[in-house]
Parts: sequence; structure tokens; C-alpha cells
Amino acid sequence: MGRRRWTNRAPVAGVSARIAVGIFLAAVLMAASGPSTAEAAETAYLRTIGGPGHATMYPSGLDVDALGTVYVADTGNDQVAAYRADGTQIWRTGTHGPRALGRFNNPRDIAVIGGRVYVDDTGYNRIQVLDAATGAPLSAWPFRFGSTLGVSAGVDGAGLPVILVTEDINNRILVFTPTGALLRTIASEIGSGLGQMNAPRDAATDSAGNIYVADYNNNRVAKFSPTGVPLPGWGTRGSATGQFIRPYGIDVDASNRVYVADSANGRIQQFAGTGTYLRKYGSNGTGPLQFFQLRRVAVGAGTVPAVYGADLWGAKVLQFRQPGAYQRTYGGGTGADGSFNEPSGLAVDGQLFVTDSVNQRVQRFDTATGAWQLSFGHRGWGKLDLLGFNWPRDLTVDHATDTLWVADTKNSRLTQFTRQGLATGRFLGAVGAGTEQLHWPFGIVATGGDLIVADTVNNRIQRWDLATGTTIWTQTGFSSPKDVAVAGGTVYVADTIANRVVKLNAATGAVTGSFGGLHQPEGIALDATGGIWVADTGTNRILKLSSAGIQLVAFGQLGAEHGTFNLPGHLEISGTQLFIADTFNDRIEVYSIG
Repeated sequence: MGRRRWTNRAPVAGVSARIAVGIFLAAVLMAASGPSTAEAAETAYLRTIGGPGHATMYPSGLDVDALGTVYVADTGNDQVAAYRADGTQIWRTGTHGPRALGRFNNPRDIAVIGGRVYVDDTGYNRIQVLDAATGAPLSAWPFRFGSTLGVSAGVDGAGLPVILVTEDINNRILVFTPTGALLRTIASEIGSGLGQMNAPRDAATDSAGNIYVADYNNNRVAKFSPTGVPLPGWGTRGSATGQFIRPYGIDVDASNRVYVADSANGRIQQFAGTGTYLRKYGSNGTGPLQFFQLRRVAVGAGTVPAVYGADLWGAKVLQFRQPGAYQRTYGGGTGADGSFNEPSGLAVDGQLFVTDSVNQRVQRFDTATGAWQLSFGHRGWGKLDLLGFNWPRDLTVDHATDTLWVADTKNSRLTQFTRQGLATGRFLGAVGAGTEQLHWPFGIVATGGDLIVADTVNNRIQRWDLATGTTIWTQTGFSSPKDVAVAGGTVYVADTIANRVVKLNAATGAVTGSFGGLHQPEGIALDATGGIWVADTGTNRILKLSSAGIQLVAFGQLGAEHGTFNLPGHLEISGTQLFIADTFNDRIEVYSIG
């Protein structure tokens, strides 16, 4: 989901644990057949490590109004923001939590018209409408979308305002009134012929209502009349002028010139409405005036409009003036050392290692005090970029080599590092469902020189031999398993969607038992007494279970105070201390369990 090499940043001194002045005693919830209160374990809050510290923005979508106000779909922070023309923030809105008006889940694009802001709230499959002046939520359209990736404001053939919504998987453009009434659908089978599209990402109209589409997988601009009749488009794959590699965003100015966010080439190209190339804005790279992962383009009002590009993993918006000179940067900040944006995986082995997922890095802390020590990684992918991460979700320490293995989740691989954050050059896996392939591994644990892996989208658990890089066994039959732990020759699996814990023979992978009654568990850890600690994520609670699945201890609820959680994820135990990745509260909570 890199934007820059984190190890090149100046460290932020003094980031350490916040020691609480009080002790939180967890409530003990007893099962009917459970132990007496006197036998129940007690948990005590010890400290918090980290806390919120996001980049200024992770912009995936943007639009600009006639006054030059810039509106940003801040995907990585699940928020929406507005900035004055001089770059100062006017408002910012959005919180984590269950689906509700004013909350966002992976907002991917934004459009503004008539004093209203329309947000492509992708994770919730909807369009939300906000007040442009304040950001206050006004409504959510009842229409339930598929995989939306773009929203834009335009006009139809009669010059009336419309909202265009792009669905990539359904391969179509939906045209609505500003109140959410569907007017027409422009759809096609996947293909590259006239009138066909392949995973479109965005659409825009000119003053006559003609529709221009960023036809992502066809590396071209597709064009339709206001009623959806196919018209000649332009573009082929390449890096020469007039060519594209993965065009992602598109907009049209008052003079009917077309601007295309040519994402993989890191540039915005300008064309006449007939496809004649005119000029470009920006260049590909990781510099402050370059696009690292360009997503969208927006143009201002007038015949000589400002041009804006949303650089998702560069964490900034760049503004250009005609005919292409850089003018201003919006955002550009990065997450501070020691802070988190959705911490997920934990490994405690003399030091605490945390996968800081949205910030695309791993951080290391002093286990006793919580003091930050180092960060490594950046947004990236490919065999030549082994420091690159794509939403890493877990990690583990291999004691045989004293190295780290990171579940580089959306790169579908396992990557090895030294404890100082240096890539060793080794990685395992590639995306797929084959024997030595993975699809979004969320959980990983080292044991006996091997790795046990929760291969989440493939709904299976695998044991990998690190000496040969091959799998020893594979066990299927799971439903989105997200964490694993091992002790005493048994592998314990948090089988998330199946709402259960499954036990496997560590040597063979054979199922030896299971118990349910859980609520989307995403974390699991084992203490020295045989207790099974589970992040019961669906209820925002932490549970201690017996080996038979009988509940011994339960504490927590939705909240941000100590003893409450917002999407607790992976767990780790070191001695008598329980470490909890409190994902949406952007912190690690530490409890005594002895």
C-alpha cells in the first residue's frame, strides 16, 4: 500500500510508553461450567505503546471547486478532508467503527458539486453525501454498489448535473442525478474493442455530456456519447507521449481538454477531446515534486485551470499551473516514529516488533519501557524491492537464525529481515493457490526452524520448511483464518469467519479439535499455564479460554479508554505480559496476566 525509505528519516526522540497511573482490573465472565471466582485469572493494565500518528493524508481521490477548495478522499486514514487554495486545512471528518453515517471504510474517490461532496465509500459499497462547507454528513445513497473505484461530477447531454460512479469489477459506469436516482448504465463485457472496457477506474464528462473513461487494463481512454454510444478513444500501453500504463484518474476542464492520471508512468497527460496530446505534468519518482503512486487528477475552474494530482503513497497532492510548472503541495507528512496507523502483527523476543500496516513499515520498541528503537520498510513490491511492503499484517522471530519473517500480506509473500531491519534477500511465496503460493497471509509463527502460516484468502494453514523453502503440509477447510500460535506440538488457529479456534497436529497438520462460540477472532496467543488468549474481535473483547474452550476471563468493549478496544487484532505473550494490537485505536496495550 514505498512512499519513502523510513530509515532515512530523522528519528523522533522521546517516543515511549505512556504509563498509566491506575490499574484496570478486568471483569471476569464465567461460563456455567467454568472455575470459581477465586480461581479466575486477574489482568492488570500496565502501559500503552505508540498511539495515533498518521501521515497528513493518503490521497486516493480528489476534486476542486470553483473557489479552488481541494477535497481529498484520504484512503489510508479512512477520512475525508477539505483544504483552502493556500493549502490550509478547513475540515477533516471520519472515524473508525461500525458502518454509520459519517464513518468511512477505504474511501477511494470524491466529487463536489452544488455545495455537496460525494464520497465513494468503497469498503461500505455506497456513496455518502457531505456538506461541502463543514464536512457534516447529510445522507448515504440506498443504492448498494459492487467494487466502486471512482466518483465524479459532470453534466448530461442537456447540460444538467450528474454524478458518475465507476465500478471496475462490474465493468460499467453508472450515471445518477445528484439526489441518487439512477439515470442510465454504460456497461460492457471485458474486452478491448470499441465500446468495451477492462476494469475502468474513473470517468468524467465534457460540456456536451460526452463521457471519458480511464480504461485501466486496456491502457487507454475510452469514450462514449451522453447516452452511452461508443465513440473512438485513444491510447496504447507504453511510456511515450500519448501512451499509458494503468491510467487511473481522468478529468475534463472548461475548454474540454482531457487530463489523465497515467499512474504507472507517474505523470498527468493533457489531451484535446479528440485525443491529440498537448502536454504533461509531473514525473515518476519518490522526490517531493514527483509522483510515487499517482491515483487521480482534478482541474480547477476557468480556461487556464490549476491541475492537481493525488499521490497516494507519496502522501501528498501536487498542484501545477499551466502550462505545467509546479505550484504547491498539500499534505506531504509521514507517520512519526513510534506512532501507528493500524498496527497489526506482534513479535516479542527481547524486543517488541510491530507491523505498522497502513504506514507500510515494521517498528521496533524496547519491551520493558515501550521506547521506540527503529523503523524499516516502505510501500513497495517486486523481487527487487524486498524492503517494500504492501499492508504487512504479522511477523515472527525465527530463533534458529535470529531473524524476522514478515507476512507481507498483499504482496502474498513472506520476507526475511535481520533484527536491524535489513532484508536478507530471502522471501517465500507468490500470489496464487498452488502448493508454494500464498494469497494474503495474515498470520505467521516460527517453530522448530519452520513457519506456520495462515494463508487467509486461500482458507488454509501451511507449514513451510525454511531450509528448502517448500511446504511440509497444508490443511484446508478454514474460513479466512487470520492468526496462528503453537505450543506443545499443537497449532492453534483463529478461524475468523467460522467464529472458532481449530487445533492441528504441528507435525502433520491433522485436525485434533476445535471449539466455537467466538465472534470473528483475529488474534490468538498461549500462556505458560496452557491458557488460550483470543482477540474476540467482533465484540472488541479479550478472552482467556481453557484448552477445552471454556471461558475463564473476558474483558473489554468498544472504546478508546484503557481496558476498551477498537478492533483488537493479533496478540503476543511474553512471560506474564499480554501484548494486544488495538488496531483502530492505533496502539499496543500491555497487560499483566500473572
